[in-house]
Amino acid sequence: MIQWWKEEKPISKIAKLAGCTERTVYALLSLYRTTGEVINLSALPYSHPRLLTLEDRAYIQGILDANPALYLDEIQDKLWDDREVDVSLATLSRALMQMAVTNKKISNQAAQHNALLEATWIGEFGSIPKEYIVWLDESGVDTGDHMQVNGWAPLGHACRRRAIFTLRRQRYSILPALTCDGIMAKRVQRAEQGLRPTGCRCCFADSEMNCIRGKYLLKGTDIYK
Repeated sequence: MIQWWKEEKPISKIAKLAGCTERTVYALLSLYRTTGEVINLSALPYSHPRLLTLEDRAYIQGILDANPALYLDEIQDKLWDDREVDVSLATLSRALMQMAVTNKKISNQAAQHNALLEATWIGEFGSIPKEYIVWLDESGVDTGDHMQVNGWAPLGHACRRRAIFTLRRQRYSILPALTCDGIMAKRVQRAEQGLRPTGCRCCFADSEMNCIRGKYLLKGTDIYK
């Protein structure tokens, strides 16, 4: 319409070409003369005002930063208890989507991790060549750990799988000796038996393991040679 107006076409013809009323053409031309735009950027939206304000969204982000494992109903309860804001679970779900917050698998971080102790340890033992260090890190495995816990099923149907159940799942303890080249020795025993290195502290060996004398053995924060 602006181009037709610049071509000095009459308002009635512009309205006919655009398929609108002359009043609409006059309003558009008035806005263009005032702002140089054909859209009123300062006009308020016609949609319903959002139930959650920016402060409410900042509060939600804060409680999720403190505890990312909260359920929607727990967020709903906290909003009411702390801010007296009552919204539905659907509103919360849409708000989280608008905030680009998604639900995903949690990666746990040890709460007892101490950056100062870590830096102190590195400063004390950082001069030892990595080829001289052997790490002992005990872990466990269960005979049922290999079973996949997620599966696919049609919408509205439970995901079921036929499997043979054992009376008791056996758990094993694994104590590997780790170096920069990989696992150089290991010991596997049933969990109830426990794992204790045999022999002297400078020799972690038994009938199935080779002696690694002459290297540093690190277990936790202890260091042996």
